[in-house]
Amino acid sequence: MATQLTTISDVAELMKLQALYLKDWPKHCVGYFWLDNYLRWLAKDPALKNLKFYTLNGDWRTDGLFILVHRYQLFFCNLSRQKTMELQTALQLLDWTKAYKVSAIHESHHAIYKQLVAKRQLCLDREMNTIMYSLSCNQAKELQVTCPPEYYLDSVRLEHAELINDLWSARHSGSLKLIQLLIENNTNVGLYERSTGELCAWCLRLQSGFLGALEVLQTHQRRGLGLVVAAAIARRIANELNHDVTALVNMNNIAACKVFDRLGFTLVEGEHYCWSMCLPEKESPINWPSNL
Repeated sequence: MATQLTTISDVAELMKLQALYLKDWPKHCVGYFWLDNYLRWLAKDPALKNLKFYTLNGDWRTDGLFILVHRYQLFFCNLSRQKTMELQTALQLLDWTKAYKVSAIHESHHAIYKQLVAKRQLCLDREMNTIMYSLSCNQAKELQVTCPPEYYLDSVRLEHAELINDLWSARHSGSLKLIQLLIENNTNVGLYERSTGELCAWCLRLQSGFLGALEVLQTHQRRGLGLVVAAAIARRIANELNHDVTALVNMNNIAACKVFDRLGFTLVEGEHYCWSMCLPEKESPINWPSNL
């Protein structure tokens, strides 16, 4: 039989695949959280659009190999974290006439991704390297959240999606729909001013499980509100999902590093990830979908 990229469409199989990523916890937590996120989304909406899970020749059991594509977002993973021929082949078989935002590329997989980019003469619009912070579920449940009296904490409302997207450092064409999906489906926290009802700070949980889009309006900065919001969402994730809490931080983002250090997060040594905006093959149109 010819080597081919095959889909995993059965939810029961996806749950078994996810269980493989519990091995040596929390080593493979990122792959686990990706699968957990979309299994929860599928439970809410079995007809979720533009979502595909791929593996090579139907064999996800041997090494947990899977490729996940949602809209234009791409994630790939295997348990061995090696430059395996299977992973290389699976990536080569993917349709690269499309543009992708490739998320949470582990440093052990970065080399094969860059080789594929070079071989197919793809262009990278931007790329960012990050470090990983982690807090255990039990520690997160014990976090103390002290909200200043002139503010209150609540969930983020869908009406604020455009504001959040406009200030997101990773904003791009198509990201507004992503922000809307995250607000509707994932744990999040917003901090509001009591006197005006204005949303002043917020944090969302990304599909990878990482905390994302942590932001404080410029007019409300230097009041420790980022710390309040980060603590609140970490505790909410632990209590609602019973999950450890993780965050990826740009190596140069000293302010964010200080927030996670103060909350007791541990810098996970050797866990470096990058994300990349990969444009389609030469002469193919850029097709970031904005609303699908």
